[in-house]
Amino acid sequence: MLMAVRQQRGGKASGWTDACILGAAALIKGIGGWMGGSPALLADALNSASDAVRSPRGGKGLSVPVVRILFAALILVGAIEVSISGFDDLAASVPQSPGARAFAAFFVAVIIGQGLFVHRYRRLAAQDRPAARRFAAEHRFSLYASMVVAAGMALSITGSLYDRPQLMYADSAASIAVAFVAIVKALRLMLRVLEQSPAAVKKVEENPKPFVETVQRVRGVIEVRELTAVRSLETVRIELVLSVNPRMTVKEAEEIAQRSRDLLMHRFVQVIEVDVRVEPYHTGYPYKSNEELLSSGEEPTIVQ
Repeated sequence: MLMAVRQQRGGKASGWTDACILGAAALIKGIGGWMGGSPALLADALNSASDAVRSPRGGKGLSVPVVRILFAALILVGAIEVSISGFDDLAASVPQSPGARAFAAFFVAVIIGQGLFVHRYRRLAAQDRPAARRFAAEHRFSLYASMVVAAGMALSITGSLYDRPQLMYADSAASIAVAFVAIVKALRLMLRVLEQSPAAVKKVEENPKPFVETVQRVRGVIEVRELTAVRSLETVRIELVLSVNPRMTVKEAEEIAQRSRDLLMHRFVQVIEVDVRVEPYHTGYPYKSNEELLSSGEEPTIVQ
């Protein structure tokens, strides 16, 4: 009987929700930048899109290397186009000033993005503080980019209102700076995907002792026949073979496998995948649990 159980920390549903919200924020910025005539906001939209693709819990689709490489390449090309457009605007005699739609879209997208950041940070901090700190450090660059966009848009609008042509170039200058950030993020994402490919990742076998001791605490487990734990980057995958009472039903054996998986997942945060195979215990005595043996005055032969 084979039972393969897989779990991504935070859950696939929440991961897809985070990616969709980041994608929605990027879409709002993109539409607002296009309709409001703000190249800086278009560059920030690409920057937000790179955050959505980079999200480690972005769901099964975005976890496929080819898909992530494709999205990163599209972001890279778009950022290069925005930066070229920004240089063209700087060379123009009278640059275009962003409209009210661009400013409104920017603030709506920033509110959505910051709200999601606070939610994800609190969730990560409750599970893994070092990961939460890394997430906050990565988010800081996006926040700085948004501040540059806000300053560029504000200066450009101010120059348009008060007839200061020099200030009207601020939005185009901001687009070049933020597009550069998006280009760097896209390149880093492509490099990370290549580093995490099966051919590049170095797998190291972990010491199985702490995992075996944990599974032995599960009621109904007679013997941990085999346990292999393999570390890949910062995650661990476990293959486990358990021996149970052969008189058990299939449903009872599945419940034991599920409890073993849950205990490993909750006890060790680095464990993201557990493959459990349950087999009947054949060799020797007992076919009773330790508690039944103790109540009958007999000595247990295998630790549970």
